[in-house]
Order: sequence, then structure tokens, then C-alpha cells
Amino acid sequence: MKALKLWRGATFDGLGILFLGWLYGVSIVKFDWVAWSLIALGGVLLLFPLATNYQKVFNTVKSRRTQIGAKTLVIIVLVLLIVGLLDYLTIRHSWRVDTTSQREFSLSEQTVSILRNLDREVTLAAFVSDSEMRQMEDRMIEYTHYSGKFNYEIIDPIKEPERVREFFGPDKQQLELPTVVLKTELKDEEINSTGEEEITNALIKVTRDESRKVYFVQGHGEKTIFPDEPGMASSQFVKDELEKQHFQVDALNLFQENSVPEDADVLVVAGPVKMLASNEVEALSNFLSSGGNVLAMLDPETEHGLEELMNGWNVKLNGDLVLESHSSFVLTSSGLNRQSSVSAAPSAAEYGDHMITKNFRYATTFVQSQSLSVVDEEDSDTEVTDLVYTSSNSWGEMDLKRLYEEKQAKQDEGDFEGPTTLAMAVEKDDSVKTRLVVVGDSDFASDVYVGQAPGNMDFFLNIVSWLAEEEDLISVRPKEPENRSLTMTMRQQKLTLFFLIILLPIAAVRMGIHIYMKRS
Repeated sequence: MKALKLWRGATFDGLGILFLGWLYGVSIVKFDWVAWSLIALGGVLLLFPLATNYQKVFNTVKSRRTQIGAKTLVIIVLVLLIVGLLDYLTIRHSWRVDTTSQREFSLSEQTVSILRNLDREVTLAAFVSDSEMRQMEDRMIEYTHYSGKFNYEIIDPIKEPERVREFFGPDKQQLELPTVVLKTELKDEEINSTGEEEITNALIKVTRDESRKVYFVQGHGEKTIFPDEPGMASSQFVKDELEKQHFQVDALNLFQENSVPEDADVLVVAGPVKMLASNEVEALSNFLSSGGNVLAMLDPETEHGLEELMNGWNVKLNGDLVLESHSSFVLTSSGLNRQSSVSAAPSAAEYGDHMITKNFRYATTFVQSQSLSVVDEEDSDTEVTDLVYTSSNSWGEMDLKRLYEEKQAKQDEGDFEGPTTLAMAVEKDDSVKTRLVVVGDSDFASDVYVGQAPGNMDFFLNIVSWLAEEEDLISVRPKEPENRSLTMTMRQQKLTLFFLIILLPIAAVRMGIHIYMKRS
């Protein structure tokens, strides 16, 4: 009996000491001599009583009660293993659903793309007030969900002033809140915002080894990037957005330079209205032939002299004006009548299968655009992809004189039948790789229209990102959250107060009294 008592007590003590040794080793990250000594002692206390009382142990194991208990133990262990495996799988492969209309609790496609393509460790330190900590924590959890290389720390500068001195030095007297610092081994960036757009832009800056250079050709009436004030003839807004994406942007006068600078990654021709000189056309041609990347936005009814150059890259400017008809029913005194109108600002009805428009689901609008077509369908040297199609209710009007003088628009035999193509991407990979995008309109990227259609800005930025071979920047960018406040009348407020504060509690109490009386 004493041996049995010794066996039982020592076994339980051995298990306890074994667990204590393991817990000690885990808590200090590594197993030192103390941890291994506890594990060894626990093992001896566990095994010695079993060895000295092997006959009783054998008889106990053979008993029906022990076998039932063992089966129960096995089932419990299996259940715990299954639950642990499911928990592991949900952590590694979680599935999330954002039911808000503006996807306010989800990261944008661009942010997700950048995080998934991180090739280096990034550390973010957020110095925020106590009221902002919960929101910042939720946002950072989303960031770390898409990349194991993204690490963050949220600091309350009032509670942890020593961390402020650690980051900014002892001379830092005042810290503007919020302050977010992103660091890699080579760069760091400081911003004063907790918004996704600002954080993602800073993330782009600290993870890019060098910034791409984008030149806008000037001198022929193109959209200017340094206007006195924003307008139809300026593209300041897209220039500002490019700089946020860590592009360097500058103007280029080809007539003076006579060649494209060597540091140019992308050249943008934004709607020239005057003829380019022969040396300028030659400079553009040489730039493309040597592997340069060009975005040509060429409006109809303009004499820019680039038709032949575009033909050489298998793109034909049709010289028409794309019109789109709209029909609606209007209730008049004579009944329900159908009315039709024609617009010179067609919207994209469909997008082509290309990296620029991959998963692109926002509407784009083009103002006074010409259609494009392929010069030679059998040309195997260039890969041409249609990017934007108009609806079947559109056509390319060739008789512009009748349109403007007689104010009449009707699809005739000589017109281009819809749906028409408004933008094309050309890729040639011969001795050097060249990328060219041609759009039959430049106004879609002007300051007046770039913000009116939901997708105009993203479409332009996607084009430049593809031309600059920054494919991970091609996606839908972060949007400002929409303010959707609920406005209630005084009657609605009183009804809400009555139902929630008065009626529901009274109904719950009445139900409780009914159940109590029924059981009594």
C-alpha cells in the first residue's frame, strides 16, 4: 500500500516537475542547465515508481476501467490536436469579409500588392494618442496579415517618453501627434498621418532603391505640369500623385534638348496641339527604338505630326471623334416618350486583358477622344493589346464638319462602328524591350476631369507604373473614407428612443415574469 502511495505521489510530482522544467525553458527562450535538471528530476520521479511497481502498473493497465480511461484520453488528445490544427490553419490561411460598401476596413489592392512583394524587413513605429491606438492597431494587423516582413510598434508618447527619446534623440522637445516612422536597413521616412494612403506611400519610398524619372514633353500646347492654377490645360494633379508614388517628375523641351535625357524612364506626350519639329519626332523615335517607354495621349483634330511614328508601332490614329448615344424615357403631356442624346464624352464599357487593367473595376470617362485601331493584324514583331472599349451605342464620327456646323450626329457608312477602342498598349521585345501606350484623348488626365470619373486617376497611374516596370504599383489605390452620417428627424429620434430604451426592456421584463410564473 505504501509503495502504491509512493508510486502515485511520485508520478504526479514527476509530471509537475517535468512541466515546470519545460515552462522554465520556454520562458527564457532557451533551455539552460536549470531547465534540463528539472526535466531530468521529473523524469526520474515519473519513471522510478513505475519501474518498482511494474506488476501493479501492468494489472492496472489491463483493467477495463483503465482501458476506458485511456480511450477517453486518446479522444481528448485527438480533439485538442484537431482544434490546434484548425487554429494553425486559420492563422496561416485566414479568410476575411468586409461588408461595408466602401471597404473601409480592408486594405486597397495596391497596399496588398506592395506588402506581398516586400523583399526586405520594414519596421513601423507609430506615436499616437490613446484615442487613436485602437484604430491604428486594427490597421497594422491588416498590414502584417499580408507580409511577414512588415513589423510594427504602437507607442503612447505620454506613457513612454523614453521611447520618444530613443527614436528622436534627447534634444526632441515637442512631438506632433500622430507621428509614424517607417524604417528599413537603408532608409527611413517620417509622416504625420495614420491614413492608409500616407502609410503606403511612405512604404513605397523606403522600399525603392531608386526612384523612376518621368518627363512630360512641353512646348507644343501640351498639358502643363507647372500651371499657375489647375485647369483644362494642366496635369498638375497627376504629377502630384506620381510624386507621392516616389516618381521624379519634370518637364522636357525636346526642341531645345534635341534628345531624351538618359535618366528618363517614361516619357509622357500629353496632348500636343502644334506640330512637333522633325528633330523632336526623331528624338522620340530614337528613344523608343533604344528601349524607352512612352505614353502618348493624342487628341483628335490636332496636327501633332506623330501619326507616322505611331503607325511604325502598329497603332493607327483614326482621326474621328467618338460619340455615344444615350436614351431615356420622359413623361410628357402626351405620355411616355423616348428621348435620345449624343455625348462626346464616352465612358469605358469594358477593359482589355492586360496588366494595366487587371482587376480594374472603376469607371473612366474620356472627353473628345478619337478611336484607335491596329495597322497590321498579322504583325508579329509588336504585341498590341486593346485597353479600353466603349459601348455598342458609340461610334467614331468622321464627318466633323457636319457635326459642328449643322449640329447633327448620325452614324453613317464611313464612320467607325462601335464599340471603339480608346487606348492601346504596345510591347516589343526584340534586342531591347520597349513599351508604348497610346490614348486617343489627353483631357481624361487633366486637372478638370481626372477627379470627376472614379477611375481616371488610377488608370493614368497604372499606365505610368507599367511603363516604368513597377508592376506592384498597378492596382486600385487607397481612397479617402466616405463620410456617411445618419441624419434623423426629431420624430425618428423619439421613436428610436421609445423602442430601444422603453419598449424592449419592458418586453424583456414581461417575458421573464411569464417564464417565472409558468415554472412556479
